[in-house]
Amino acid sequence: MVKFKAITATSLALMLAGVAGAASAADDLRVRLDLGANYNWAQSNTIDAALGFAQRYSANAGVRFMLKGGEGAWRYQVHWQLTFDVGDNVGFDRALAGMFASPPPPSLFDLNGVVYGDANTKISNNIDRLSLSYTSDNFVVRIGRQALTWGAGLVFKPGDIIAPFAPNAVERTYKPGVDMLYGQYLFDNGADLEAVFVPRRKVAGGAFDWSSSTLALHSNILLGDLDGAIMLARDRGDTVLNLSLGGPLGGMVWNAQVGQWLLSDGSYPTTFVANISGLGTFAGKNITYFAEYFHNGFGVAPNTPLDALPMSLSTRLSTGQLFNAGRNFVALGGQINLTPDIIFSPSVIVSLDDASVFGALQARWSLSDDADLIFSASKGFGNPGSEFGGRETSAGSGIYLAPAGAASVGFTRYF
Repeated sequence: MVKFKAITATSLALMLAGVAGAASAADDLRVRLDLGANYNWAQSNTIDAALGFAQRYSANAGVRFMLKGGEGAWRYQVHWQLTFDVGDNVGFDRALAGMFASPPPPSLFDLNGVVYGDANTKISNNIDRLSLSYTSDNFVVRIGRQALTWGAGLVFKPGDIIAPFAPNAVERTYKPGVDMLYGQYLFDNGADLEAVFVPRRKVAGGAFDWSSSTLALHSNILLGDLDGAIMLARDRGDTVLNLSLGGPLGGMVWNAQVGQWLLSDGSYPTTFVANISGLGTFAGKNITYFAEYFHNGFGVAPNTPLDALPMSLSTRLSTGQLFNAGRNFVALGGQINLTPDIIFSPSVIVSLDDASVFGALQARWSLSDDADLIFSASKGFGNPGSEFGGRETSAGSGIYLAPAGAASVGFTRYF
């Protein structure tokens, strides 16, 4: 059945305002074009196969218009995306969404729209950046849809409580924008103090809800050769204190972060992430490398089915603050410059709880200063019931939710 969703009046008005602003010669407009094709395959005992999507062929195209400008201390930024998806992944995503409760809205305003959709086609648009900022020598304030990154993690980002990337994310160029009010004060010694308020609704179309919102203070502190950070936040009804520290170590760089939560139910889980990274040469090629350990205080033991996950964990999985249900992980990876234009990036994530593994490879070929060709592949390995072999949907069901194997090719061009 064909479905149409009208673009909201607010979205349309803001979009037109951005287009009108593009007429100014002082504004800076860039365009990014993405083209891609994907193949996914899953085991016969997975939910993918149960829904009839054990093998999936898909293609996609997208264009992102990026406009920024302003006058003096006042600046604005607008990013508008139009995406086209065709193939099996459209139907699979729709079928999978129908089996789980809808996640809470990530932002106060719904600036997304499905222009057209049928069984295997979807055309959608969204406003991913829409902000106005004022900057002085020591002070920054910004309001609207924007992106913010905190935390010391390289792969796992437990300290990044506002729309973090997934550990297995291939594309990390643009973090999803979120509606927020942001302020920063810069001290003369290089330290700073940041404050952010992220208003949200409990359900789509509902009223503003304090218990679904985030209010946070964050400060970067210089401690000699070390970089420290502290964050105190009230996040979706819970409280968290994060402490971070990092610095040089024999030509490499280390970082560590501990997060102590106090949940509304009285429990107090702890998260911890530590990593080390460096650069060098191997066989005459420039390389970078990293190793990271992550402890998930919200995690559960292997073989825990999805319908037995505690509320504190399932909530964070649905909001995108966490992406794995296990407790202890190690990530290893790096990059090697095979030629000045070709970068090869292998990575692996290992669950220390059940020895399951998620492996990924990416090759990026820079065709020019403004164009890239990207090849990527990934797959999970492990026994049924493990983190990357797949967790059972419910005890005794024999159906598992596991990361499907994936292979893709993509082309990116900036104008």
